[in-house]
Amino acid sequence: MDTKAEAAPTRGLLLGLCLVLGGSLAVCASLNYLLTPMLSDLGLTSEEGSIALAIPSVGSLLIVFVAARLGDQRGHRRVLTWLAGLFVVGSALVGVAEGMPALVVGLLLTGVAGTGMQIVVIGMLSQRFPQPRSRAAAFGTIGMVSPVIWLAFPVLTGLIVEGHSWRWVPMAWALAGALALIAARRLLPVDDRTAAAGDLWTPLLAGTVVAVGVQALSRANSSGLTDPITVLWIVVAVVAALGCAWRLRCVASPGFSLLPLRRPPARLLLLVVVLIPVFNTIFFMTIAFQYLYGLSVLGTALAMVPAQAAAAVGTRVIAAPLMRTRGTHRTAVLLLLFLIPSLLTGFAVNAESPLWVPILYVTLINVLLVSVSISITSAVMATVPTESGQMSAYRGSAQSLGAVLAVVVMNTVVFTLSRLGMTDEFQDQGLTQSQADSLLTQIQTSSTSPSVMGQYYSVPLPSGTQVSDVMSGAIATGIHLNALLGVLLTLGSIVLVRRAARAGAAASAAAD
Repeated sequence: MDTKAEAAPTRGLLLGLCLVLGGSLAVCASLNYLLTPMLSDLGLTSEEGSIALAIPSVGSLLIVFVAARLGDQRGHRRVLTWLAGLFVVGSALVGVAEGMPALVVGLLLTGVAGTGMQIVVIGMLSQRFPQPRSRAAAFGTIGMVSPVIWLAFPVLTGLIVEGHSWRWVPMAWALAGALALIAARRLLPVDDRTAAAGDLWTPLLAGTVVAVGVQALSRANSSGLTDPITVLWIVVAVVAALGCAWRLRCVASPGFSLLPLRRPPARLLLLVVVLIPVFNTIFFMTIAFQYLYGLSVLGTALAMVPAQAAAAVGTRVIAAPLMRTRGTHRTAVLLLLFLIPSLLTGFAVNAESPLWVPILYVTLINVLLVSVSISITSAVMATVPTESGQMSAYRGSAQSLGAVLAVVVMNTVVFTLSRLGMTDEFQDQGLTQSQADSLLTQIQTSSTSPSVMGQYYSVPLPSGTQVSDVMSGAIATGIHLNALLGVLLTLGSIVLVRRAARAGAAASAAAD
């Protein structure tokens, strides 16, 4: 009887957290599919659109450590309710926006609220399920949410933008936020902590360092270190870091802690969190669906349905059982080993291969990557069980850094090597050297961020040149190079996970 009595609230808690997490992911799962019609309707230039899209990214990273602090001090349920309400307001503002001001404010609010909800959900999940077996089951369940949202919202967005006003999409975000708010109020346990938030300056300054540092790295990649805006970002990051260090020395109980980074297992696993987005090939495949196979936004979203559906099932039937029986570290290593030959099957994807080949490839990769991510997340959160909020914030920051490094490292290497081999082929199509260089630059620019992928259709190509002729070889080469680099980074991740497992075992033995 006791077991059954405990099972019901556990199921309710997991359902509530899944609904809240799902609502928080609605924007990032569909914003890039919404970009082109939104910019066109509002009469915004691509540069204005890039500014609008950068704002929520900056705001979301600013809030990571503040959200963690508030969740731990004021209570997870209360803070999730606040953030869900903020998410609804931001979504509604985007839906009624007539220009840049309302659009920027709306996207800022959704970015801040969405990221804050993700941080608090992971922290609460880790705190509520401290035992290894129950933690494995809980993370296996929560791991299904992301692929389900990435399955549903891109397809929904594609259907809406092809036949209706784009404004219905942010209204769908608002509906998802309202569902998250109701779930937080009805399904999550009442908070038993009502302590004052205390110092919020140190977590805000720490978030500023992360947010501005990521922007500086991204800007330096596209415009160089001497670019005035890049220099400004770097200066702001340095000033924020110095301010945070000063506050840590002066405040008796700072709201930000470096303790998680002092533990070797945590540092090693956070490095893996950074690496996972770098060898994630999913974005390259969405480019291939559009430019190798000529699929529309809706067609690309539909082509990704098998991959997302398989990943949702995989986390439940593969990752969760393996984590319960073999532990998180062994599960991650095993899945990474399977990922290596799976990445190499990317060499079967080329301009002549039928559509089912890339669909099968991306499905196999996505199942393994999502399962690896959830096992690594569970392992990261277990390294500092007493500071789950802080650890969740560190994990979110590492993930954002990895997304930028995916552009800075992977795209730069892939397109630099592609440029060496593709220039002659482009010239065979009748392009001059300058035209070939210009076209390669356009292709690379179109993949520097998922948020600008949809804009590439408006980029003019040299007269008389067909898109399929000039792009297919470069994209196929990029996928193959991405696979090779992914194998190397996967091997490095295996080494890091194994070292983290040994460091954790040594620390446990020393404590005993």
